[in-house]
Amino acid sequence: MNERTRFLGETPIGRLLLQLSLPAMVGMFVQASYNLVDAFFIGHGVGPLGLAATAVAFPFQLMIMAVATTGGVGAASLISRSLGAGNVERADRTLGTLVTTAVTLGLAAAALVYLNLNPFLRLLGATEEIFPYARDYVSIILFGLPLQVFGVGLNNAVRAEGNASIAMITMFVSALTNIVLDPLFIFGFRMGIAGAAWATVIAQGAVVVWLSLYYLTGRSVLRLRWGHLCPQRAILSEMLAVGSSEFARLSANSLIVTLVVRSSALYGGDMAVAAYSVVSRSLSMAFMPIFGIAQGMQPILGYNYGARLYGRARRAILLSILLATAWSSLAWVLVQLFPGPIFGLFTPDATLRELGARSFRVMTAAFCLIGFQIIGAALFQALGKARPAFFLSLSRQVLFFLPLLFFLPPLFGLKGVWYAFPGADVISASVTFFFFRRQLAQLRSKEAAHPPQGGNGSGPEKARRHEPEAEGGQS
Repeated sequence: MNERTRFLGETPIGRLLLQLSLPAMVGMFVQASYNLVDAFFIGHGVGPLGLAATAVAFPFQLMIMAVATTGGVGAASLISRSLGAGNVERADRTLGTLVTTAVTLGLAAAALVYLNLNPFLRLLGATEEIFPYARDYVSIILFGLPLQVFGVGLNNAVRAEGNASIAMITMFVSALTNIVLDPLFIFGFRMGIAGAAWATVIAQGAVVVWLSLYYLTGRSVLRLRWGHLCPQRAILSEMLAVGSSEFARLSANSLIVTLVVRSSALYGGDMAVAAYSVVSRSLSMAFMPIFGIAQGMQPILGYNYGARLYGRARRAILLSILLATAWSSLAWVLVQLFPGPIFGLFTPDATLRELGARSFRVMTAAFCLIGFQIIGAALFQALGKARPAFFLSLSRQVLFFLPLLFFLPPLFGLKGVWYAFPGADVISASVTFFFFRRQLAQLRSKEAAHPPQGGNGSGPEKARRHEPEAEGGQS
């Protein structure tokens, strides 16, 4: 067993989860902050149409994130389980497969969008007034697309080996670069919406440089070798199967944002689109710490599951749900009490502020349930169980939200668009609870069948030296 990852199977779960989650939470919080900084500078430096353009571009950015995390999340699950089983060679080969996959997907996606940019923006809901702003923004963002896919994938691998501090620093590198360049390009160089886009691209390039240095200078547990860059079919298949749930979630979210933008434009005009841009970016500040908890949980859960330390795996799940629910409940209280002051930070336009505050309160009416939903889907990813992870990632946006978005706006107008969000949250939380209860019962059964040996609850070393369980299709 690699001594540098052994702590994942021995450190007390509460301390370990905080050790891995806090850097991830801070990093994700900082990452979300630069989306808010973008909204702040665009709102004050470009105006409502600039905000609306970023709302149109947001589905595209989510789709790129979906492509990036497909390999990253799947590889992270496989790496952590392989390290838990003592199979470092398989973990190294997974890293090599991830690098090749990320580069290939990033370049292919950039070329595809570039060749179809104008119809693509129309499809995303750009009106005649918003279109020139959206084109200026997205045409530049395309340059950073391969960089983003590569950076997100490698940072997932960093977390999988338990190096949360490096993953956090990666977020700081990206966010601080963007925060410094945004006002310089938008106000100093008077580049407008294009300045915000170039700041994002340069920040993504900085991340690639930082992570490349981390791996190439030998600071990682994993080793990136030329021979590992040729993907192995079995590793690639499992990596994509597990990562497909995250792809489903983010690509479905991209579809949802597109439809929300189009419905907002239809029932509320360009101001409603601009309001949704601010709401979605503000909510990212509440979402990201929950994702940080999930990212802290996944290497712990994957490692201990791979090492057959099922009691530790179960405790990691329960504590993660407790922390995520506490955070989502706090965010819900703040938004319900202070929607106007929060929204007012991003625009001097009184009409936009009033509309945004009303939409903010309604759309987050059930946000207290979000923490449980996210951890519920993430635990199946960490265990390598592709089918339930895929279903839970897809259910909220597609099975529940889409029908509500179809039926409610014709009845309630713009408010119907807003009502679809809490409605989908309530239904999704109920379904997630059903899967969660089954999985917890299975872990208890495994714990009874494989009780920990030794006084520290970590079991003998030889008990960990086996291949990770192949459960990618089980429920």
